[in-house]
Amino acid sequence: MKQQIDRIKDWLKKQIQNKTFRRMLTAAVICGLLLSAEFCLMGYGVLKMIRYLILLTGLFVIAWIDQRQKRIPNQILIVLAAGRLGILVAESLVYTGYGLSLFIAAALGALAGGGMFLLAYVLSRGGIGMGDVKLFAVLGFYLGTGSIFTVVFLTVVLSAAYSIVMLIRRKIKLKEEIPFAPFVLAGTLLAMALGS
Repeated sequence: MKQQIDRIKDWLKKQIQNKTFRRMLTAAVICGLLLSAEFCLMGYGVLKMIRYLILLTGLFVIAWIDQRQKRIPNQILIVLAAGRLGILVAESLVYTGYGLSLFIAAALGALAGGGMFLLAYVLSRGGIGMGDVKLFAVLGFYLGTGSIFTVVFLTVVLSAAYSIVMLIRRKIKLKEEIPFAPFVLAGTLLAMALGS
Protein backbone atom coordinates (compact mmCIF):
# COMPACT_ATOMS: atom_id res chain seq x y z
CA MET A 1 0.00 0.00 0.00
CA LYS A 2 2.82 2.41 0.88
CA GLN A 3 4.44 1.71 -2.50
CA GLN A 4 1.23 2.58 -4.32
CA ILE A 5 0.86 5.83 -2.36
CA ASP A 6 4.48 6.71 -3.17
CA ARG A 7 3.86 5.98 -6.86
CA ILE A 8 0.81 8.26 -6.81
CA LYS A 9 2.83 11.04 -5.15
CA ASP A 10 5.61 10.67 -7.72
CA TRP A 11 3.10 10.71 -10.57
CA LEU A 12 1.43 13.85 -9.18
CA LYS A 13 4.78 15.62 -8.73
CA LYS A 14 5.63 14.83 -12.35
CA GLN A 15 2.23 16.03 -13.64
CA ILE A 16 2.28 19.26 -11.60
CA GLN A 17 5.34 20.32 -13.58
CA ASN A 18 3.18 20.34 -16.71
CA LYS A 19 1.58 23.74 -17.29
CA THR A 20 -1.49 22.28 -19.03
CA PHE A 21 -2.06 19.90 -16.12
CA ARG A 22 -1.94 22.81 -13.65
CA ARG A 23 -4.50 24.72 -15.73
CA MET A 24 -6.76 21.68 -16.00
CA LEU A 25 -6.41 21.00 -12.28
CA THR A 26 -7.37 24.60 -11.48
CA ALA A 27 -10.40 24.34 -13.78
CA ALA A 28 -11.35 21.00 -12.17
CA VAL A 29 -11.16 22.47 -8.66
CA ILE A 30 -13.29 25.46 -9.70
CA CYS A 31 -15.85 23.13 -11.34
CA GLY A 32 -15.89 20.97 -8.22
CA LEU A 33 -16.56 23.98 -5.99
CA LEU A 34 -19.29 25.31 -8.27
CA LEU A 35 -20.93 21.89 -8.53
CA SER A 36 -20.74 21.47 -4.74
CA ALA A 37 -22.59 24.76 -4.33
CA GLU A 38 -25.17 23.66 -6.91
CA PHE A 39 -25.55 20.28 -5.17
CA CYS A 40 -26.24 22.09 -1.88
CA LEU A 41 -28.86 24.27 -3.56
CA MET A 42 -30.47 21.16 -5.06
CA GLY A 43 -30.64 19.59 -1.61
CA TYR A 44 -28.35 16.64 -2.36
CA GLY A 45 -27.32 14.60 0.65
CA VAL A 46 -23.71 14.53 1.80
CA LEU A 47 -23.14 10.98 0.56
CA LYS A 48 -24.44 11.81 -2.92
CA MET A 49 -22.18 14.88 -3.06
CA ILE A 50 -19.18 12.82 -1.97
CA ARG A 51 -20.04 10.14 -4.53
CA TYR A 52 -20.20 12.65 -7.36
CA LEU A 53 -16.99 14.44 -6.32
CA ILE A 54 -15.07 11.15 -6.07
CA LEU A 55 -16.36 10.19 -9.52
CA LEU A 56 -15.35 13.54 -11.02
CA THR A 57 -11.88 13.33 -9.47
CA GLY A 58 -11.38 9.87 -10.94
CA LEU A 59 -12.71 10.98 -14.32
CA PHE A 60 -10.34 13.95 -14.33
CA VAL A 61 -7.32 11.69 -13.81
CA ILE A 62 -8.57 9.16 -16.36
CA ALA A 63 -9.23 11.92 -18.94
CA TRP A 64 -5.74 13.34 -18.43
CA ILE A 65 -4.10 9.93 -18.87
CA ASP A 66 -6.29 8.98 -21.85
CA GLN A 67 -5.56 12.30 -23.57
CA ARG A 68 -1.82 11.76 -23.26
CA GLN A 69 -1.43 7.97 -23.51
CA LYS A 70 -4.70 6.82 -25.13
CA ARG A 71 -5.38 4.30 -22.39
CA ILE A 72 -7.65 4.00 -19.37
CA PRO A 73 -5.85 2.44 -16.39
CA ASN A 74 -7.67 -0.50 -14.79
CA GLN A 75 -6.24 0.41 -11.37
CA ILE A 76 -8.16 3.69 -11.30
CA LEU A 77 -11.36 1.96 -12.40
CA ILE A 78 -10.93 -0.62 -9.63
CA VAL A 79 -10.38 2.09 -7.01
CA LEU A 80 -13.44 3.99 -8.28
CA ALA A 81 -15.59 0.83 -8.19
CA ALA A 82 -14.41 0.01 -4.66
CA GLY A 83 -15.13 3.59 -3.56
CA ARG A 84 -18.63 3.37 -5.01
CA LEU A 85 -19.25 0.08 -3.26
CA GLY A 86 -18.22 1.65 0.07
CA ILE A 87 -20.50 4.64 -0.49
CA LEU A 88 -23.30 2.31 -1.56
CA VAL A 89 -23.02 0.42 1.72
CA ALA A 90 -23.06 3.72 3.64
CA GLU A 91 -26.09 4.93 1.65
CA SER A 92 -27.98 1.71 2.35
CA LEU A 93 -27.23 2.09 6.09
CA VAL A 94 -28.40 5.70 6.12
CA TYR A 95 -31.43 5.13 3.89
CA THR A 96 -32.45 1.77 5.35
CA GLY A 97 -35.77 1.57 3.51
CA TYR A 98 -34.07 2.00 0.13
CA GLY A 99 -30.99 -0.21 0.55
CA LEU A 100 -32.01 -2.90 -1.91
CA SER A 101 -33.27 -0.43 -4.51
CA LEU A 102 -29.97 1.51 -4.29
CA PHE A 103 -28.00 -1.67 -5.00
CA ILE A 104 -30.34 -2.61 -7.86
CA ALA A 105 -30.13 0.86 -9.44
CA ALA A 106 -26.32 0.83 -9.22
CA ALA A 107 -26.08 -2.69 -10.68
CA LEU A 108 -28.52 -1.88 -13.50
CA GLY A 109 -26.62 1.34 -14.21
CA ALA A 110 -23.37 -0.62 -14.50
CA LEU A 111 -25.03 -3.15 -16.79
CA ALA A 112 -26.61 -0.42 -18.93
CA GLY A 113 -23.45 1.68 -19.24
CA GLY A 114 -21.09 -1.22 -19.76
CA GLY A 115 -23.59 -3.10 -21.92
CA MET A 116 -24.15 -0.23 -24.35
CA PHE A 117 -20.44 0.21 -24.86
CA LEU A 118 -19.78 -3.51 -25.04
CA LEU A 119 -22.27 -3.63 -27.89
CA ALA A 120 -20.55 -0.62 -29.50
CA TYR A 121 -17.19 -2.38 -29.03
CA VAL A 122 -18.46 -5.49 -30.82
CA LEU A 123 -20.20 -3.57 -33.62
CA SER A 124 -17.28 -1.20 -34.19
CA ARG A 125 -14.79 -4.09 -34.29
CA GLY A 126 -12.51 -2.43 -31.78
CA GLY A 127 -13.27 1.21 -32.69
CA ILE A 128 -14.39 1.56 -29.10
CA GLY A 129 -11.79 0.29 -26.64
CA MET A 130 -12.42 -2.11 -23.77
CA GLY A 131 -11.25 0.65 -21.43
CA ASP A 132 -14.26 2.69 -22.54
CA VAL A 133 -16.55 -0.28 -21.87
CA LYS A 134 -15.19 -0.67 -18.33
CA LEU A 135 -15.28 3.10 -17.76
CA PHE A 136 -18.97 3.25 -18.64
CA ALA A 137 -19.72 0.26 -16.43
CA VAL A 138 -18.12 2.10 -13.49
CA LEU A 139 -19.88 5.32 -14.49
CA GLY A 140 -23.22 3.49 -14.52
CA PHE A 141 -22.38 2.01 -11.11
CA TYR A 142 -22.03 5.56 -9.77
CA LEU A 143 -24.96 7.16 -11.57
CA GLY A 144 -27.52 4.38 -11.76
CA THR A 145 -29.98 3.92 -14.58
CA GLY A 146 -31.51 7.38 -14.27
CA SER A 147 -28.46 9.40 -15.32
CA ILE A 148 -26.27 7.02 -17.31
CA PHE A 149 -28.32 7.45 -20.49
CA THR A 150 -28.04 11.25 -20.25
CA VAL A 151 -24.27 11.03 -19.80
CA VAL A 152 -23.91 8.61 -22.72
CA PHE A 153 -25.96 10.91 -24.96
CA LEU A 154 -24.01 14.04 -23.98
CA THR A 155 -20.67 12.26 -24.31
CA VAL A 156 -21.46 10.98 -27.79
CA VAL A 157 -22.77 14.38 -28.95
CA LEU A 158 -19.70 16.21 -27.60
CA SER A 159 -17.23 13.73 -29.12
CA ALA A 160 -19.07 13.76 -32.47
CA ALA A 161 -19.11 17.58 -32.58
CA TYR A 162 -15.39 17.69 -31.77
CA SER A 163 -14.60 15.07 -34.42
CA ILE A 164 -16.59 16.88 -37.11
CA VAL A 165 -14.89 20.21 -36.34
CA MET A 166 -11.43 18.58 -36.31
CA LEU A 167 -12.16 16.75 -39.59
CA ILE A 168 -13.28 19.99 -41.25
CA ARG A 169 -10.14 21.73 -39.98
CA ARG A 170 -8.09 18.74 -41.20
CA LYS A 171 -6.54 18.24 -37.76
CA ILE A 172 -7.49 14.54 -37.71
CA LYS A 173 -8.14 11.87 -40.31
CA LEU A 174 -11.42 9.99 -40.73
CA LYS A 175 -10.20 6.71 -39.20
CA GLU A 176 -8.01 8.33 -36.53
CA GLU A 177 -8.75 7.40 -32.93
CA ILE A 178 -9.44 10.17 -30.45
CA PRO A 179 -9.26 9.77 -26.68
CA PHE A 180 -12.81 9.33 -25.42
CA ALA A 181 -12.37 9.87 -21.66
CA PRO A 182 -12.14 13.70 -21.89
CA PHE A 183 -15.59 13.69 -23.49
CA VAL A 184 -16.86 11.34 -20.78
CA LEU A 185 -15.66 13.85 -18.19
CA ALA A 186 -17.27 16.76 -20.06
CA GLY A 187 -20.55 14.85 -20.57
CA THR A 188 -20.66 13.87 -16.90
CA LEU A 189 -19.95 17.44 -15.76
CA LEU A 190 -22.66 18.78 -18.06
CA ALA A 191 -25.20 16.18 -16.92
CA MET A 192 -24.48 16.97 -13.26
CA ALA A 193 -24.70 20.71 -13.88
CA LEU A 194 -28.10 20.14 -15.51
CA GLY A 195 -29.25 18.21 -12.45
CA SER A 196 -29.37 14.80 -14.11
